[in-house]
Amino acid sequence: MTDFTPASRPSDGGQEPLLDSFLREALPEVKLALGDLIDRDNARAIPDRYVKMLPLTTLVVTLRPDAAQAVAAIAAELEGELTDSVMRHGSLFDRDYRVRLVEAGARNVPLFRVGVQQAGQPDPAPITPAPPPPPPPPPPREEHTMAAPAPRDEPTMAAPAPAAPRFSPPPPVVVDPDATRVEGLPAPPPPESLPAGRFELVMEDEGGAELAVHEIAGGSVTVGRQTDRDELRSDIQLEGSPNVSRRQLALVWAEREGRAGFDVYNLGLNAIHVGEREVPGANAGKGALDFGALGESRVWVAPGEAIRIGGHGPIVRIRDCAPTGADAVAGGADEPVVDEAPEAEEDPDRTQFG
Repeated sequence: MTDFTPASRPSDGGQEPLLDSFLREALPEVKLALGDLIDRDNARAIPDRYVKMLPLTTLVVTLRPDAAQAVAAIAAELEGELTDSVMRHGSLFDRDYRVRLVEAGARNVPLFRVGVQQAGQPDPAPITPAPPPPPPPPPPREEHTMAAPAPRDEPTMAAPAPAAPRFSPPPPVVVDPDATRVEGLPAPPPPESLPAGRFELVMEDEGGAELAVHEIAGGSVTVGRQTDRDELRSDIQLEGSPNVSRRQLALVWAEREGRAGFDVYNLGLNAIHVGEREVPGANAGKGALDFGALGESRVWVAPGEAIRIGGHGPIVRIRDCAPTGADAVAGGADEPVVDEAPEAEEDPDRTQFG
């Protein structure tokens, strides 16, 4: 078995949630530990005629209780991600593997352990969210007691009625047409279409060599790795990228101060890096995208800037294929094109000074 403790432990002192720390720091280590486990499982040579007779092997990842509850809502999606990873690794040995997540029975254990389920054992129980805490008891009701009647020989004075609260209507809301849009509101709709062939998404290796080029065919497209599941299939599918989620990026056309560019939303598990900026993953999953709720996972990117997915790539860039003059007309070039006036011919009869 392999155990691991993340470098940063979340606490109640305003640090990041355990789920974010686990997905950023521990998930890559889990994949590496599963790969090492597969290599050890196949260290002893097995004749080819027996390899095909081996059953599907289950790899068990045992999580500490607090980590298990942190990922309980996405446990099935996380198992699918890890199973895809070990299936690719196991294909090197003609072996089939799958991953199951389980919750540890004690709290004073490492963050995770990986191991092989023994043959003949039943499948482990899946991780289920803990039941919510019971609601707080209602506040005690105040009991109103009636005042004792006054003696008959003294007149009873009625208490004055309480003054009615003064109410003034709220001031009318004045909508400023130039006000900045508040985060959290729905994002403005992207343009229906961009000029055909204007922008391309280029996938590169660590040395900057182009691996693939895809056309950005609309004002809003999604990018991810290849998958057979329709609900998670992206508009642009990257080949040979196991570190990329099936829906990793959303590119939404957005000009800023006359410059061409895109709002890039990180929909996947791994963080993305644009220069010195790190954008956490929103883990949006499947279904319709609510861009208004993804403000913390958004960054504006101009054509040519490198976007690194995860710690080991791949690297993608948005390339503007329009000529310089067309960019200036469309408002997408960094600097406007200035037509220089022709120099005036020298007048031989002009007055000479000096």
